[in-house]
Amino acid sequence: MTVIAEKDRPTIRDLLVRELIEDVELLLFTRGRSNQSAAVREDDLACDETQELLEELAGLSDKLHLTTLDLGDDLDAFHRFNVNALPTVIVRRRDFATDGLSLSEQGADGSGYPEADGAVEPGASDLTIRAAPGEPGGNVRFLGLPGGYEFTTLLADIIDISKRRTDLSPVARAAVEAIDTSVHIQVFVTPT
Repeated sequence: MTVIAEKDRPTIRDLLVRELIEDVELLLFTRGRSNQSAAVREDDLACDETQELLEELAGLSDKLHLTTLDLGDDLDAFHRFNVNALPTVIVRRRDFATDGLSLSEQGADGSGYPEADGAVEPGASDLTIRAAPGEPGGNVRFLGLPGGYEFTTLLADIIDISKRRTDLSPVARAAVEAIDTSVHIQVFVTPT
């Protein structure tokens, strides 16, 4: 089954070719089909659909790389990245992922820094605005299936991470840069 409609693939491929500058890694935290109990849970279905969606998306650009981490195979990774809901997708720059910080050495959110606030609520998108000292960047964390309206949010975040910038207004950027303490931001995406 394809998740991304055939008619939409060329448009998405062209957008990614045009907009992506640096490679981006999609870390998918899931529960694989082999690790499911006899009863199928709602998050199991969302995990399967999210994996299919991300595999198809990564197949549309050489600058997108999917890494899947299975709850049954690597429980430690779930603890290191502070993953408390399935599926969870962390979007981050590929060079940041491979610049000497292995999965085991990174902070709970994969940024290389300890998690400031702990858990992220299900249904939230968590934008981590931390980066290595002296360089821009960050991570975005999606909980749940990034489908429907949320898919366009995922694409926009992939592009922002790849470009190392956002479209924040100068006023909003100045306000963010003036923050001198650790901040935990959650954005809830819903069509309602």
